[in-house]
Amino acid sequence: MKNTNYNLVKMLLGKLDDGWRVERHYAGDATKSGCKSCAALLKKILADDKRHAKMLRDELAKHVRNKKFD
Repeated sequence: MKNTNYNLVKMLLGKLDDGWRVERHYAGDATKSGCKSCAALLKKILADDKRHAKMLRDELAKHVRNKKFD
């Protein structure tokens, strides 16, 4: 696999993993602790991670369509 493709896949995995952890664990912990600023921060981070994951998926799909995913 070309470094570029590997890097995109690796970054996508990281964004998906981070988003999953924020959604499943960290946001709930912040809410339970009563820290509204932490909960708001994590909500923004989750939105950014989802946006970045979509950007990475779109780029990978473009590579596949253009037969450059090797």
